[in-house]
Amino acid sequence: MVITGTEDVAVPAANSLIIVEKIPGSWLVQIKGGGHGLMYQYPEQFSKIVKTFLESAQKLCENCSRISS
Repeated sequence: MVITGTEDVAVPAANSLIIVEKIPGSWLVQIKGGGHGLMYQYPEQFSKIVKTFLESAQKLCENCSRISS
């Protein structure tokens, strides 16, 4: 998962597109107005996104273990 802020001046949001293209199955989340410290600017939104991603990954892993058993 790649999370970026649209207003990040340290790492341009366009770089996240390059990264996501290189990682199969990755997620790209761009938080409008977020800067380089977006996890501090938008802690609730950031936490929700991470939680959703981890829950999704956990379900995927559970399905994989059922298939391989």
